[in-house]
Amino acid sequence: MHYELQKAMQRELNERIPPAPKGDPQNELRHVVNSQRLSGKSFDQSVTIAVSLIHKRYPHFTPRILPPQ
Repeated sequence: MHYELQKAMQRELNERIPPAPKGDPQNELRHVVNSQRLSGKSFDQSVTIAVSLIHKRYPHFTPRILPPQ
C-alpha cells in the first residue's frame, strides 16, 4: 500500500474516531477499523464491522465516531 494512502487513512481515523486513554474499548475499535481499512473495506463498512465486534465484548460501550469534516 502506498505511503500517501496509508497516511490519508490514518488521518481519517484520527479525525473520525478519536483516541482514548489506554485500555479504553475506543482504542480497540480504532484498531479493528484500521485493520478492516487495510484489507480494502470502506470506512463505513469498517466501522460497522468494528462496532459489532466491540459490542460483543463490551455490550454497554458507546463508540465515539464523528461525522466527516
